[in-house]
Amino acid sequence: MHSRLIQNLETFPFAEHLHDSQLGKPSAFTWRDYLLMLLKIDAGIEHALMVQYLYAAYSLGGSQVPEDKRKMVRKWQQTILSIAKEEMGHLITVQNVITCLGGSISLDREDYPWDHKFYPFPFELEPLTLDSLAKYVYTEAPIGWGEKDDQDEVLQRLQKRPIPPNPNVNSVAALFKVILAILKDPNKLSDDDFQADTFSQQASWGAWACNHGEVSGLDAPFHLAPDNPPSPKPAHTCPTTADVIVVPVSNRDEVIDALEQIAEQGEAAHSSDEQSHFRRFLRIYREFKAHFPNGLQPARNLPINPTTFHDEGKVSGDSYRKTTTITHPESIKWADLFNLRYRLLLTYLSHSFRLARALNPNKSPGNYQSVLHRAFCEMYNLKAISGILVRQPLHENPAPDTPFQPAGPPFQMPYNVELPENAISCWLQYRDILHACKDLREQLLKHELPEQDRDYLYALNNADQDCEKWLATVLEAARTERSMNA
Repeated sequence: MHSRLIQNLETFPFAEHLHDSQLGKPSAFTWRDYLLMLLKIDAGIEHALMVQYLYAAYSLGGSQVPEDKRKMVRKWQQTILSIAKEEMGHLITVQNVITCLGGSISLDREDYPWDHKFYPFPFELEPLTLDSLAKYVYTEAPIGWGEKDDQDEVLQRLQKRPIPPNPNVNSVAALFKVILAILKDPNKLSDDDFQADTFSQQASWGAWACNHGEVSGLDAPFHLAPDNPPSPKPAHTCPTTADVIVVPVSNRDEVIDALEQIAEQGEAAHSSDEQSHFRRFLRIYREFKAHFPNGLQPARNLPINPTTFHDEGKVSGDSYRKTTTITHPESIKWADLFNLRYRLLLTYLSHSFRLARALNPNKSPGNYQSVLHRAFCEMYNLKAISGILVRQPLHENPAPDTPFQPAGPPFQMPYNVELPENAISCWLQYRDILHACKDLREQLLKHELPEQDRDYLYALNNADQDCEKWLATVLEAARTERSMNA
């Protein structure tokens, strides 16, 4: 998908058009089409950043971390997980904007690698190192960010990487400047381009947002004191460290406000309310340098771009693609289970935009609420299985006297993230994925598993059985409705 988008961007250099009345728009596009394309590119960026940050956070810890550094490393992990959650909020809010403009939901992203005019590096899952932190600082940096000493050091470090940053790309901040410039110009978009009647099909902060307006990340307290003063914002808060922004929109002003909130949270060099992603990564980078000298690492030695596919680079023909195939039989099964749950999460998220948020006549939760609840459950499953995979061996027969290398969560994209056209087929898709998960659970339970891993699979089995019962009820209702309308 993204390769087709990028082909439409190859004929013009974006940065040169930031102050151009045409803003780089190709002649074959209307302003609405052009804006929807840029929003889909941004959605892919938010998705890719979220996954890379999750992998980096899951890599942190291990027996190699000195005892006196572990509390700090746990706080880094908490901070990066909070940033990843906020990237999910960005992704969902961008879907709201796309929906308001009459576009289709876009939860797709490229697998390995990913390179286009708005992302300075190929997509890469890697453990947290000083080099990868430098990459995240660079990616989240605002246009013309200060701290010249830090900036020079980050750039020097990145130039030594196997694939240095592409100097000809535009930052995410530049992408947002173009998007906002289009939205703010009534000569480019009319008020009729914003479809207020889609508001009820969008995600709401009542279901998603958490702690926006509270201090986050490195400065967040572990527990909120009961006498804390209320947030000065129209708060959607709870005691966690993630400031998740999810905003439904119905008109031009609301769209602009929502996207400006996202831009401020991601790239702002300074903010009186909360630290931006850029500022939090820069702070971790400085602490890493100070506390982990001489090659000491705070992260497990997770592989680069783990995958269950063999000869991934050869198949695609990408000369610079680096992937690591998981070869241990038990680890492959855990990785496949992880990928299925990731597919379930993406399907639930996409489906939630199709379903109306309304209560059934008997006042029980409707399908929208049930689907959204199960999306949150899959977030827990991804975290739980990641915790198992970072303890699992990468290879079946490692070379003698080599240090233990764990596997890692592969985050492989499914072959398709588009929903079927009719309702029954959507529910059947869930059933098929759950049946595949059941087969993998049964295979895994034949292995000699640690008690905690076995207990998790039993709990997952119970949850999936409940889900299948719910699906049977929904399918029966959908089939009844179809027969009545035939």
